[in-house]
Amino acid sequence: MIAVKHHHQIKRTQNSPEFVQHPSYIVKEDWVLERLKKMAMQPWVDLVNRHRFETGTLSTSVPSQSFKLGSFTLSWQGADAEQPGLSITHAEHPSQLLWHSCPGENFIAGHGITLAISENRGAVDIEEQVEKQFPNQTVDAIHHTEDTLSLVGGLEYHHSAIGVRYRLTFQVATATSLEFSLNIIGGGVNQAMMRFATSPDEHFFGFGEQFSYVDCKGHEVPIVCEEGGIGRSDPGPVTLNVLGVAGERFASYAPMPYFLTNTGRALFLKNTEPSAFDLRNADLVTIRVASSYMQGQLLAGHNPLDLIEQFTDCVGRMPPLPDWLNSGAVIGMQGGTQRVRQVWDKLKKYDTPIAGFWLQDWVGQRKTVFGKQLWWNWQLDPKTYPGWDQLVTDLEQAGIAVGVYVNPFLVSPPPEELKGKRNLFKEAAEQGFLVKTVEGTPYLVKNTDFSAGLVDLSNPAARDWFKAIIKDDVLGNGAKFWMADFAEAAQFDGHYAAAESGLTYHNQYPVDWAALNREAIREAGREGDAWFFNRAGYLQTPGHSTGMWLGDQNVTWQEHDGIASTLDGLLSSGMSGISINHSDIGGYTSITHPIFQLFGKSFQRSRELLFRWMELNAFTPVFRTHEGNQPEVNAQFDTDDDTLKTFSFWAKVFAALAEYRQGLMEEAASRGYPLVRHLVLHYPEDPNVYGLDTEFLLGRDLLVTPVLNPGDKTVKVYFPAGEWVHLWSHQVFGKADRGLSQIVAAPLGKPAVFYRKGSEAGQMAADKIRALGNL
Repeated sequence: MIAVKHHHQIKRTQNSPEFVQHPSYIVKEDWVLERLKKMAMQPWVDLVNRHRFETGTLSTSVPSQSFKLGSFTLSWQGADAEQPGLSITHAEHPSQLLWHSCPGENFIAGHGITLAISENRGAVDIEEQVEKQFPNQTVDAIHHTEDTLSLVGGLEYHHSAIGVRYRLTFQVATATSLEFSLNIIGGGVNQAMMRFATSPDEHFFGFGEQFSYVDCKGHEVPIVCEEGGIGRSDPGPVTLNVLGVAGERFASYAPMPYFLTNTGRALFLKNTEPSAFDLRNADLVTIRVASSYMQGQLLAGHNPLDLIEQFTDCVGRMPPLPDWLNSGAVIGMQGGTQRVRQVWDKLKKYDTPIAGFWLQDWVGQRKTVFGKQLWWNWQLDPKTYPGWDQLVTDLEQAGIAVGVYVNPFLVSPPPEELKGKRNLFKEAAEQGFLVKTVEGTPYLVKNTDFSAGLVDLSNPAARDWFKAIIKDDVLGNGAKFWMADFAEAAQFDGHYAAAESGLTYHNQYPVDWAALNREAIREAGREGDAWFFNRAGYLQTPGHSTGMWLGDQNVTWQEHDGIASTLDGLLSSGMSGISINHSDIGGYTSITHPIFQLFGKSFQRSRELLFRWMELNAFTPVFRTHEGNQPEVNAQFDTDDDTLKTFSFWAKVFAALAEYRQGLMEEAASRGYPLVRHLVLHYPEDPNVYGLDTEFLLGRDLLVTPVLNPGDKTVKVYFPAGEWVHLWSHQVFGKADRGLSQIVAAPLGKPAVFYRKGSEAGQMAADKIRALGNL
């Protein structure tokens, strides 16, 4: 059955007009027949959806004139112009159009829509049903003060008599940024749209973490936090699509309504409602948001790095990693105290630099259809880790931190699993700390073959209660770091203590989750020492997170959800203010069901993939392993002497780059620059770099092209203008005056890594790595 829940439409929101109209929506419990129907209809739906919003006209009686707002000039081509329109420039770049409408066409529209939202284990699908639209725009008056400019007018559909009014206001935010707000009133409008011109040679980056494309020009990018899915359209079991867990190409744990372009402009929305950026038209950008009120900022910059600095001035910046974390590998493992000591002894033989042991099964494990999963009751399990205190002490004396795992879900364990532990689900339910159903009972969310309640972070008392758990049961038990998992699945039809609609709170929930974890560290007096890493995020996450990871990738070579997707995620998130990010070495999800094996649709981590992932992650901010959902079927760092030797070598390479990374982290904290950088950040004038998603810069001085295909022993490297010294052979590649592509040897153990000739920092980093010798 499909469960239908109706929600109110009108809500007052912070920093907005008194009443804002939101779409009414139903939440559907996705099931197999619905999924099959959608799969069959999807090509037709995509074709229809592309043309469902009409282009409108623009008319006015206001004459042409120009207005100054700080360093910005807003030029209005009005009643005396052949085709009216609006354009915006900045004093430092007077010939560059930062924003301009299409001549004679509307740049504002309003729609009346309803939404059908499917939620399935964190995956979200939103269907828009357009019931009415008002694309024809008039500008009836322009009001100008020293710091603001407001355009006031109407919207209509052909010659409809329905009265729809709007006000579009621009206001100076800083010397290089304009705040804008669009308020539409009347006619049942509950979706605001803004349209503006682009050009075929403008390229769009950012949008938070994106795993399929770095340059999103030519695509429509939905902005809603959700589970990434398994496969994301990579070849794989069709069953995953039928079950609704495969994910789409733009499914993202941490999307952001934000972009920057190669032309020196950026834009972001402050709305938390779901939105979409339509970049499919080569000459037009369309932004729509599920609200009658749209608010954001337009940024002008000299270059992409300048735009990132401005953007992170608004959303916050990530702090440097603790020194202990920068010194070696994070060993992700499970199995209990004895196994930790056994693995530690193995790593000692290879003198492996170890920053921490990440023991996610500290709460005990349960078996599910997906493999092994944890008891989501955040209490130490002494059966799994007898002698925990001594283990923590012994590791601490060796300079090794202990890490654990936490998420905002709670499950009530059976009596045999409790035995002296607190039942956190029961405590939260009794105090009203869980998200509720319409009937007022805890809203239980299906995970694999169990359900869990979600802590209501809109409730200040619930936040304080959960922070106390982190301070007392995580930090208080000797853990110095933890994975702060999930947070992308706040229910759209949930009832929250703050009377917040799920439509407005869903995307905000992961920001509050990161903030809660950071507050726990501060309140415990552990800032700069304790550390957490999270996967879900939204616009203001960089201001709260101490580190992020890219969530769950498949243990494959595939483009959209394998090793290649992690590079896209690092590059796009880096341009979105997420300066410190990383992936699980080797990926996470494997599928080995006999049926899938029979049809050649299973996958498990190979030794070669594991080694190539080690090579890649040695040049990222964090070097951390993960056993995956089925540890026994995957190649692991400690499978044998060869894997231990290889892992230890790349851990030493990572440690050798500590001083170089430290300088980059200081830049990240002060300016928002990412450690892993797309080449466009330093070479914005080179059109050859715009579409690159197979290589990256670590800082400015190290160029890395990882091997992303099985069996490859060479890679094609694009060298931007300058000379680049090969790390292993000392050979010089590239040309001083222009970019150049060359084929470079990249056998196992010697990936294509280069440093910029003449760079002291690059030379120093390379010397430290060379001093390690060969693998």
